[in-house]
Amino acid sequence: MMSTNMQIWEKVSTTDTRYTKAAEVGGQKITSLNGTAMIMKATEVFGPVGIGFGWSVMEERFDEGSEMISGEGDKRLVLGRELNHTIKIRFWFELDGKRGEIEQYGCTRYLYKSKYGTTTDGEAPKKSLTDAIKKSLSMLGFSADVFLGMFDDTGYVEQLKDEERLEDAADKDAEILRQKQERLDWLNSAVETIGKAVTLYELKTLNVKYIREATRRNEPTFIARITRAFEERKSALEQGKEKAA
Repeated sequence: MMSTNMQIWEKVSTTDTRYTKAAEVGGQKITSLNGTAMIMKATEVFGPVGIGFGWSVMEERFDEGSEMISGEGDKRLVLGRELNHTIKIRFWFELDGKRGEIEQYGCTRYLYKSKYGTTTDGEAPKKSLTDAIKKSLSMLGFSADVFLGMFDDTGYVEQLKDEERLEDAADKDAEILRQKQERLDWLNSAVETIGKAVTLYELKTLNVKYIREATRRNEPTFIARITRAFEERKSALEQGKEKAA
């Protein structure tokens, strides 16, 4: 039975992969969430924006950042300082006749030096607002799997995609068969690779890898088959060492 405290979280924690994309921010690879998709999900839970949930801007400002430098040595010239746009909102929502409020910040680079020269982002205020809204929703559990780092696991993402394909498939039976065959192909490949291991170290490494993946897939029969393949190959390698000795 779903805990009352987790009733929102359980509904919204899983992210639809169709509304995500890979991005890089400050040299760090992240999963970017579509803001409109999160608003759509919030509408499903709370009702239309402005009625079931919404926000008000409490503060908005531009903050100075690092110096922007041109040239080196005697030719070093300070062009100015970077500017970052910051916004603070009060996000509110209605649930079971009660009103909840969350305060959050959103930040976006506005004026900065890039490889193309001094750059300004005219959409910084809009981006900061979207950032603050997404952060507010994340506090309620929206797309928790992304914020918990689960999208770093490609296996988890593929599992989500399989579930989405099945949900959208016109012929669900055919899609079930396709996914079943895909799982069997993976198992056959794993067993074949284990059978070709040439050292005990390689064998143990492969075994750990495939057992972990089969566990994530929740395939106990696969675990048993991989374990049997491991034991068979281990025995063969050990016998080979004895003969060589």
